[in-house]
Amino acid sequence: MKKNNTAPGSFKRIYRVDLQVFLMTAIIVVISCGLTFGVSYRLSYNGMIRALSVRANSIYEYADGRLDVETFKRLNSRADGTSYLYQEAKKTLENVRTATGVRYLYTAKEKEDGTFIYLVDGLPVTNRDFRCIGDMIEKECIPDMKKAMAGQVVLPKDINHTRWGNVFIAYFPMHEKDEVVGVLGIEFDASGQYHTFSNMKLAAPAIICIFCIIAAIIAVVLFRRISNPAYKDMANTDLLTGLKNRNAFEVDMHNLETMKVKSGFAFVSVDLDGLKHINDTFGHTAGDTYIQAGCRILRSCLPKRAALYRTGGDEFTVILHEVPRERILEMIEKSCRRRRVEGLPADAEIQMSAGYAYYDDKTDTSLEDTYKRADAQMYVQKKEKHGETDLTRS
Repeated sequence: MKKNNTAPGSFKRIYRVDLQVFLMTAIIVVISCGLTFGVSYRLSYNGMIRALSVRANSIYEYADGRLDVETFKRLNSRADGTSYLYQEAKKTLENVRTATGVRYLYTAKEKEDGTFIYLVDGLPVTNRDFRCIGDMIEKECIPDMKKAMAGQVVLPKDINHTRWGNVFIAYFPMHEKDEVVGVLGIEFDASGQYHTFSNMKLAAPAIICIFCIIAAIIAVVLFRRISNPAYKDMANTDLLTGLKNRNAFEVDMHNLETMKVKSGFAFVSVDLDGLKHINDTFGHTAGDTYIQAGCRILRSCLPKRAALYRTGGDEFTVILHEVPRERILEMIEKSCRRRRVEGLPADAEIQMSAGYAYYDDKTDTSLEDTYKRADAQMYVQKKEKHGETDLTRS
């Protein structure tokens, strides 16, 4: 049972088994949802990368059959931009770029000194990102271009985060017979895909947490309903009356003892008169009916925020907090009236004896002392049953 420092009966309890079911369900949901999301995310992401790779391959195959490899040999500087060879190659790349919707489409080569330069750019000349013949290739592109110059097709496994945006960059070696003479660069704008998958990674944990909490709460409710339709904690509930039992009383007392401020707490000790006579005369079933009747009477007389326990066979205890003395006396007066018990013979009337006590730091070293004083007063009333009982003592 979860320990607390609040007055008993002021909230619905969360029991250890509830916490265990909650945590177990939460862990299962997090693991299963996490694995499902991880697999789905990876499959979707890889599918997107494969689709871009297929598009890049298609563009390469088309451009490879139409680009004149002489451009990689004869184009070296801006002065070559007026040549017919350049103009034809540029027109080809512009048409391919427009038809396929790629962001950048260009050719490049490695010079004898090991530097990489742009050759033909598929962008319009008026575009601010247009590169002229001889412009230097960005440093971050050079490692992959070197792989392409070595004859390797470079297709990324992830979207590249560059200073010019989130792009999918592929490099293809351009051959003249068996010799690699240059590189075809293809860059797709992948900002939409990048933001989509980024949002998925951000939203998924939040969604998983929400469903985890919902599933765990439902599991606790269903567990209670299936294992115990009355929603009772069997270890702390009296099955005959449905009240908290002696074990629950002791646990709550232990919790209350840990509180620094105990003033304002009061105990009422109640005992049913004549239960043995009812058992001996009418049987134990009648005795159970007698006890249940006493429970109903006490419940009907209790003020709000009071905790009622069945602490023994015919003994009940009430813990109250910040309840005026007049209200306690009224409760005792109502509950101790002689009453007819429904379901029992006419002469089987119910009567109770009760005593109460407020915590007093001058006489009580603990709340247990207060409870003992209330219990002692109850026994005084029981002895004085045929006389006038003074309930004003505490």
